[in-house]
Amino acid sequence: MRHLGLFFLLITIISLFVTNGLLYFQMRKYLRKKWLRWTFWSIPIISTFGLIVYQLVVRTVEGPALYYWICVGTSAFVIIFTPLLLLLISNALTWPVYHFLKRDKAKRLKGTLTLSALCFLYLWYAMTLGTSAYKVQQTDIAFQNLPRAFDDFKIVQISDLHLGSLSPQSGNIAKLVGEINALQPDAILFTGDMINSFAAELLPWIAELRKLYAPYGKFAVRGNHDYGDYHRWKTPEDRNRNLANFKQNMQDAGFTLLDNANVPLVKGNDTIYIAGEENWGKPPFQQYGNLEETIAGTENHFLVLMSHDPSHWRAEILAHNIPLTLSGHTHAMQVGIIIGSYKWSPARYLYPEYEGLYERDGKYIFVSSGAGFLGIGGRIGFRPHIEDIHLKSSLR
Repeated sequence: MRHLGLFFLLITIISLFVTNGLLYFQMRKYLRKKWLRWTFWSIPIISTFGLIVYQLVVRTVEGPALYYWICVGTSAFVIIFTPLLLLLISNALTWPVYHFLKRDKAKRLKGTLTLSALCFLYLWYAMTLGTSAYKVQQTDIAFQNLPRAFDDFKIVQISDLHLGSLSPQSGNIAKLVGEINALQPDAILFTGDMINSFAAELLPWIAELRKLYAPYGKFAVRGNHDYGDYHRWKTPEDRNRNLANFKQNMQDAGFTLLDNANVPLVKGNDTIYIAGEENWGKPPFQQYGNLEETIAGTENHFLVLMSHDPSHWRAEILAHNIPLTLSGHTHAMQVGIIIGSYKWSPARYLYPEYEGLYERDGKYIFVSSGAGFLGIGGRIGFRPHIEDIHLKSSLR
C-alpha cells in the first residue's frame, strides 16, 4: 500500500507541473511581470510540498485536528487547480476554431476565463456552504413479509459523517440533527464511519448527536475508519484504548453500537429485528464482521441489516434471507452528475451498488452516499444525504 501511495504521489506531482507548464506556454504573454510568474508557479510548488508532507506524516501524527487541515489543504488544491486545468483544456479545444476562422483571440480568452471562474465559484460553494446543503431522500420499499404493525415504519439512515473533517466551529451537525428530528423517524440507523481514526473526533459533537430522537432507538455499526486502522499506533494498547473510547463516546451520544449483534423492535404484537455487523469489505478493507453471529436468533422474523460496505451484499448477504440491507462507505466518491433521473459517479466502476436502492430476487440494499466528507473537503455534484426510508407492507 505504501508503494502504491508513492506511485500516485509521483504521478500527481508530474501531472501538476505538466499542466502548469502547458498553461504557462498558452498564457506566457499575459505573465510578463515577475510577481505574476511567481504566483503562477507557486501553485504546483506549494501543492507538491503539501503532498509530500501528507505522505510522510499522515499516519503518524496524533490528534483529530490533522484531518480538518487535510480537508482544508485538499479543498484549496481542488478549488485552484481544477479551474486551471479546465482553462488549459478549453483553450486547447477552442484554439483551432479561433485560429483558422481568424476570430478575436481576446474574446476566446475571455470566454475560457469566464468558464474557469464559474468553475471556481461552484467549487468554492461545494467546499463551504454546500457541505451542509443536506438532501432528504425519501424512499418507499414494499415487502410481502413485513409485519402489519410496522407498515409505514420510518427509518432515517445517516452514514459516513467523518466528524474529524469538520471544524470545531462548524454548524453542520446542529443543522443535520434539526433536519433529521423534523422527519420524526421511528428509528435512526447510522451505517458507519462516524470518525476518521480518533475517538476524540466525536467529543465536540456528542451533545448535538444526543439530541437526535427516535422512539424505537438509535443504532449504529462501525465502518472501516471507526477502528483507527489508518493511524500507526505506538502500541496495541493505544489502539485498543481508542476502540474502547469510541464505543463509550457512541453510547454517550445515545447510540446503541451493534458489533455483530441484533436487537428486537416490538410494536403491538409484531416484532422486527435490527442487526449490525462489524465492517466487512474486500481487501485492503478489513473483515471484522461475522454474519452468522450477527443474525443469530432472528430466524422467521423480518430483518434490517446494517453493514457498512456494500461489497458485502453480493459476497455474503444475498445468500441469506435478509429483506433489507443498509450500507454506506462509497460516498459516491464525493463526485458525480445528477440530471433528472440520470446519475453517474466514478464509484460505479468500483461498486455495482454505490448509491440508492438496488434489488435482487426480492432482496434490497440501500446505499447511502453519506452526509459527511473525507479527503476532499466537500462534494461535487452529489449533495450530502439524509435517507428517509419508509417500510411498506405490500398487503396493505
